[in-house]
Amino acid sequence: MPFAKERHQPSIYYETIGKGTTIIFIPPPGVGHLTFRYQVGLMDKCKLITFDIRGDGRSDRSSEPMTMTQLAYDVKRVLDANRVHKAVICGYSNGACIAQEFAITYPERTAGLMIIGGYFAVNSFFLEKEYQLGIWAAKNGLMTILAAGLAKNHFSDPQAADEMYREIKRTDAQMLAEQYHVGLHYSSADRLHQIKAPLLLIYGAHDYYVHAYQHLFRRVVEDVEVVYVQGTKHQVPTKAPHECNALMRDWMRRKHLLLPKRKA
Repeated sequence: MPFAKERHQPSIYYETIGKGTTIIFIPPPGVGHLTFRYQVGLMDKCKLITFDIRGDGRSDRSSEPMTMTQLAYDVKRVLDANRVHKAVICGYSNGACIAQEFAITYPERTAGLMIIGGYFAVNSFFLEKEYQLGIWAAKNGLMTILAAGLAKNHFSDPQAADEMYREIKRTDAQMLAEQYHVGLHYSSADRLHQIKAPLLLIYGAHDYYVHAYQHLFRRVVEDVEVVYVQGTKHQVPTKAPHECNALMRDWMRRKHLLLPKRKA
């Protein structure tokens, strides 16, 4: 199995498929690389990299305190392991916070930024309660219940849900609580103007309590597009994959991020 390895750092599990423009997908806490299983529809034009965040799924654990800077560095490590200098960075939910931190810290490695159900800080009541619930469940030995809930929320297909459930069960509960804690206290609000890559915001039309975050992105980032996926809440990559993939493909085409076909 492929891992991004570095001395004194946990090994990060990743999977790579396809050829073309590189997209690296950053998942929310616990759910790991299987979150983006339906994005394989982009592999005809793109090289797709998915991975498990440190402590999640098949990635190794770490004893040092977790930080957002550290999580963004892990994204860089995965790109380095794949010998990719520049990529489109796609973050979903809390993974969107990691994606923003990466784009701000490593602008030279960021060709474009796609954020699905994302936000720059947890400053809404319902979002805050979701994070606090995740921390409480992880700290109180409720990983089985948490895994079942996350898997069911993401996949209608029983087999896909079961596969995600089994992967989440591998996750280190203490590190999962830390990951939720880091996300809960993160904010990029005062640094969003440093994002220079084109930005695509994708929201589920019924994911109401994150819609308001778009306004600051629109105000301070130079190149921003916002789209809504009808009939969907938060789980856009798994509940509306065809629409999600089509939006990403069209945006990358218009932003000239798709590599041209090589002549035979």
